[in-house]
Amino acid sequence: MKVRSDIPLIGLLILGIIILFWMNLLFGDVRMNTEDVFNLLTGGTAENSAWSYIVESRLYRSLVAVLAGGALGISGLILQVFFRNPLAGPGVLGITSGASLGVAVVILGGLTMGSVLGNVGIILAGIIGAVVVLFLLLFISKYIRNSVTLLVSGLMFGYFTAALINVLFLWANETDTREYVVWGLGSFEGLSSTELAIFSSLIIVLSFFCFLLVKPLNALVAGTAYAASLGINVKSTRLLIILITGILAAIVTVYCGPVGFIGIAVPQLIRVLVKSKNHAVILPAVFIAGSFLALGADFIVRMSSNTLPLNTVTAIVGAPIIVWVIIKMNRINVSF
Repeated sequence: MKVRSDIPLIGLLILGIIILFWMNLLFGDVRMNTEDVFNLLTGGTAENSAWSYIVESRLYRSLVAVLAGGALGISGLILQVFFRNPLAGPGVLGITSGASLGVAVVILGGLTMGSVLGNVGIILAGIIGAVVVLFLLLFISKYIRNSVTLLVSGLMFGYFTAALINVLFLWANETDTREYVVWGLGSFEGLSSTELAIFSSLIIVLSFFCFLLVKPLNALVAGTAYAASLGINVKSTRLLIILITGILAAIVTVYCGPVGFIGIAVPQLIRVLVKSKNHAVILPAVFIAGSFLALGADFIVRMSSNTLPLNTVTAIVGAPIIVWVIIKMNRINVSF
């Protein structure tokens, strides 16, 4: 019954995604009518021949928003279950910062413009940075049982990587510095068809692996001892969680910049709105809600003529949710 009661909510979120997706195709610096957009999407022609490029660009941007928002949402959810802390997330735990450091090493080192490493090098550097931070957190978690102290450790990793990035700025030229600063603001646009294909393939495959973790996630909610008693290999599950969430967060960070708040805010909203405690329901709901929030944030960015950075919009929405979570934790006497 609980699963059935959640169907209307999930249906509304999917409907919201469809509406926002279509609005993102229509609105922007150039406003188009529904007929022309539909014709271009179905292989026809429009009143203005230049609109074909605009619709293609908006279509790619919207697809990236859907996949990136969903990926950040489920990545944050899995980390919150794994660390048993509602404030855990790719940004708070320093995973995004680790990926940003990897990207900074490549971009600020001037290795992209001359195709020394290229996009493949940026992707690998981002993944390595994110996974290293996750492994460090896992190592520290063996000695730190207080979840909030562990979060503080993640924040310290973030500050440390930020300091290293500032050092890299000293040796970077003006072009590389501008490229990194613009990337750091966050954006879902700018991907070519080839990059979109790579990005989509990686996100879809990794998200599929996340859905295979439903049973371990349901068990881990009650603790690792309980999960082990059910026959779950905790060590291999832990390694799988680290790799999947680290790579997911890294890929989104590499292609879209360090997009904040979605990974921590969306899982909290869904846990409040969804009645089911089964992650077979929660996981897809979080992915859909993450896509909805990302599309909504991108729509606001478009309506501001791209003057508002994406991270500004996600912070406006996500920060109040996080404050609410902290207040809720205090009410149930969670120690800090």
